Amino acid sequence: MSKLTDNVQQASRLTRKLPRTTQLLGLTRWFSIVTVLSSLIGALLMFLIGAANTGEAVLRYFGLQVDAVSTATSSPRPAANLLLLESLDNGLTGLTFLYFAYGIYALFLTNSETMAEAPRWLKVENIAALKKTLLEVVAVLLAVMFVRVLAEKMLTDGPRWEMLIMPAGIVAIAISSRLMFSQPSQPPTMLERSQN
Repeated sequence: MSKLTDNVQQASRLTRKLPRTTQLLGLTRWFSIVTVLSSLIGALLMFLIGAANTGEAVLRYFGLQVDAVSTATSSPRPAANLLLLESLDNGLTGLTFLYFAYGIYALFLTNSETMAEAPRWLKVENIAALKKTLLEVVAVLLAVMFVRVLAEKMLTDGPRWEMLIMPAGIVAIAISSRLMFSQPSQPPTMLERSQN
């Protein structure tokens, strides 16, 4: 109880020191609650879609549901595999939404004491760390999507040269992520130059 009282007293001292405009601008951080809630709803929806795709894959594999793709082939496996790849894609997208919601929540809506007690996977130090993780996840999502599209094309008309566009995009994202978030090399100090 005394910790809560100390926090309230510290907050009231801080608000007395801050100008009124700064206090009002500080309240705008609560606008990010819309982004957090939207991302959580998006994550839940993607998890439900992924679960529905998994259920449909099971039904198709055991022949309880038939479609044009599975009747064109001799086995229901390819259609089930495609649905499972799509389910994986949906699950990864849901996890991305979830991570983004946690990251925005941690950066804008909590205090440092609360985040100190949070699990390691929930800690986001800054916007740059959130952007880096999201870029990495986008590259993985694109790779999964490429495998799914390639598998679909192999079942229907076969691969064509346009299929190389997506891997080129994945490589471009990976290179740009590496360049944006790699630590710049420091020029040698005077002492290091004199030793060489």
